[in-house]
Amino acid sequence: MKPLYLQARPGMQIDYEEPALRVSLPKQTRQLFSLLRVSRIVVSGAVQWSMEALLACADAGIAIVFLNDDGQVRARWLGCDCQRQVLLQGVLELLQRGDSMERYQDWLRGMQRMAVRSSARRLRLVDWREADANELKAWLEYTRRADWSGTEIRLQSLLMSTVLMFLGNYGLDARNSGLLQGQLHLPEDLCALLLWDFYPALYAWQKKHPATPGQRDLIRFYEARSQRVEQLLRGIVAKLHQWLLALG
Repeated sequence: MKPLYLQARPGMQIDYEEPALRVSLPKQTRQLFSLLRVSRIVVSGAVQWSMEALLACADAGIAIVFLNDDGQVRARWLGCDCQRQVLLQGVLELLQRGDSMERYQDWLRGMQRMAVRSSARRLRLVDWREADANELKAWLEYTRRADWSGTEIRLQSLLMSTVLMFLGNYGLDARNSGLLQGQLHLPEDLCALLLWDFYPALYAWQKKHPATPGQRDLIRFYEARSQRVEQLLRGIVAKLHQWLLALG
């Protein structure tokens, strides 16, 4: 299965032609994308979708992330596959505790410390063992070219599509959307943790190719690291699951 990236073009229309999405453009041959081969969908810009196509994606458990022209997340469409087993029952039990957010924030800070130190080590900072998130972020912003400021936002949007797909595999999908949008902002927190792993690569990319990357360049950069992202994501969710079990 592979992600499907759609860049808005005048007159682009997405419909459902079982068992595939049909992408149509004026005066061009339509394209078909089988939903059996699509893991997630990222849509950049305004594209016309039929309700039938959206519901087909939902039934197939495919998450869709809609980006605006600046690359920021404008909306999400969460899939719901009833055949997928809910493995993170501990999240529900956590939210029933009176101290749920305090406990969760303690776990999140610990994960952030590890992510920040790993990022600082790969950036070859001398004091990487003592790296602080705020100080490292300030240093990265200082060394970053001004015209690269939007790259991080667009990268977070791509990460969001992967995180939503991954959480859906654990049962945290449209049926449990309250867990994703309520007091526990799990997708955003996971994206923030994963982003620390991208900073050294972004820093090196900027040094070698100072020109501001376009959306296609950024997608190629992201997809080249997609296996690493999924590996890290599995590790983070496994640690969360273990922590929830220990929390009792």
